[in-house]
Amino acid sequence: MSDMEHEVFALYPYGKAALKKLGEVPENFRLFYAGWLGPDPTIAGTMKLRGAVFRRAKTGINKGKMTIMVPGTQRTVYINKVDIDEYHNIQ
Repeated sequence: MSDMEHEVFALYPYGKAALKKLGEVPENFRLFYAGWLGPDPTIAGTMKLRGAVFRRAKTGINKGKMTIMVPGTQRTVYINKVDIDEYHNIQ
């Protein structure tokens, strides 16, 4: 797993829509997976996103990096084009 220091998915409309649907999340919660389930993302496909709380490694080559997924914190959310378009229109 790569370093989850930055909230990369949260910069994009699909990440913003997913986080909105998830509601309040802990400070170190990061989306780490996003994928289209089909049929076509430009029409009305559904997107699945997963996130979890991460903590910094205490030892090893990743010491100090936010790379350790906290067990029991993983959450999944499904969004569609309508959810995503809400954030495209804001920009």
